[in-house]
Amino acid sequence: MGIGFRVFLIDEADKIVRISAARFDRLRDRDPKESLLQYKDSRVRYAMVALKLENRKPISILRIDYGYLTLDSEGRLDQNLLDAGKQAIVNMIPSINFPDESSNIIDASDKFAQKRYINEFSWSPTPVLENAICNEAFK
Repeated sequence: MGIGFRVFLIDEADKIVRISAARFDRLRDRDPKESLLQYKDSRVRYAMVALKLENRKPISILRIDYGYLTLDSEGRLDQNLLDAGKQAIVNMIPSINFPDESSNIIDASDKFAQKRYINEFSWSPTPVLENAICNEAFK
């Protein structure tokens, strides 16, 4: 038993295109040899599906993450937006309250960061699109 990943790009017409997880990682790592020229100067939705595998075949879905890839004029990830997304993730980590701090102050910055991340860096599919993504994950 193991875990596998399927990555899908979804265009404006809800067409689902699978790319390899390795290629997705190279895109996120801004590998100079990797680009998506067909999506240059655009923001593309993606779905990353984590699957439970048995004998290298998917048997169930563990999790699906939905996000955006913002691509520059060369079809590579926009570094500024990539950094902003990473910063938003870091900001979601709750702060540590030390014993000598006043208990009258509530730090909700992590909650605000989570809302910002959801609003700016993720998306939610329609039930029909989610079903189609799940079906593609098992192919």
